[in-house]
Amino acid sequence: MSTVSTSTGSQIVKVGFVGCGGIVQGAHAPSLAQLPNVKLVACADVDKARVAEFLEKYKLNFYTDYKEMLTKETPDAVIIATPNALHAPVAIDALESGAHVLTEKPMAISVDEAVKMVETARRRQRVLMVGHHMRFERSIQVGRKFVTNGRLGKIYHIRALHLRRRGIPSTVTFLQRKYSGGGPMWDIGVHTIDATMFMTNFPRPVSVVGKVYSAFSDKAYMRMNYPVPVTSQFAYTAPMDVEDFAMGLIKFEGDLTMYIEATWATYIKEDKHEVAIIGTEGGVHYEGGSLSYIHSIDEEFITSTPLIGQQQSAYAQEDRAFIDAIVKGAVKAPYPACTGEQGVLDVAIIETIYKSAESGREEAVNIPKSIIDSMGW
Repeated sequence: MSTVSTSTGSQIVKVGFVGCGGIVQGAHAPSLAQLPNVKLVACADVDKARVAEFLEKYKLNFYTDYKEMLTKETPDAVIIATPNALHAPVAIDALESGAHVLTEKPMAISVDEAVKMVETARRRQRVLMVGHHMRFERSIQVGRKFVTNGRLGKIYHIRALHLRRRGIPSTVTFLQRKYSGGGPMWDIGVHTIDATMFMTNFPRPVSVVGKVYSAFSDKAYMRMNYPVPVTSQFAYTAPMDVEDFAMGLIKFEGDLTMYIEATWATYIKEDKHEVAIIGTEGGVHYEGGSLSYIHSIDEEFITSTPLIGQQQSAYAQEDRAFIDAIVKGAVKAPYPACTGEQGVLDVAIIETIYKSAESGREEAVNIPKSIIDSMGW
């Protein structure tokens, strides 16, 4: 499949969506619609009524079967925003059809599935990009520079927190393992793990000690949007079989450790999203989009500034990078985007957190040789 050439010689990339919920309607579609070389063509979803206004706004064709969309619309690119458990099968089908793929995080809920996605993208020579938009934040990129240029000395510990005081999702696709794979570590913790891996230049994870807790599964008042009237989208009494709190202690090669917590609901003063990267000569502290550089006894704040021109959202930059890669004929997601191979590392870490939580033991992180070789370890 190739992009459509216009009479002026420019390339138009036809984009289809699989799963058309909030992240597509609120982020991907608006940013892609602003790009002159993109044509939004179709949406595949299970609920036409829920997306009716969205379909009308962007003049999209609608399908309940994404495979039919792939066949009839032949999109050049597919954005996947389905429940987590469907990311891998939909991505593999889209790649096999000849489309480039940007899938929301996590790329899959098992290493085996994630590796199959990578292998398919390699064989079909298509871009496979994972939607870890935090990499496009200026503060995250500056943090990476402080680490990679040696400004912090030897990095020996990372502390990462992604905590909500009251924010259990209200939709069943988050609350049940068969759809989501698990709770907040798969939902929000994965963003923080990926941003940290990116900032520290992808250290090799070795082992994990993990633990999960379920303290609020039967408390409707801890769910997001409560007490908005219950609809097909918000079900405060929907059964919940995933945890609401997860933590992990990850050991990496080179005597580096990382402690991470992710929670949807807990008794804390306020929501918190932060990463502290600590070295022998200094540290950087990311918190809610801003970055601090700490050295000696002073603190120098580094403000978030636009990369090019006016300030854009991280999602807008992510979508533009995806389209630019396609137009340029690339077969890899471009820096700083998350490649399929890098996405496998995030999945491997989280999969091992859950494995350790179940076994009660420290567990080795198993990464296939093909991924190890691609990372250059």
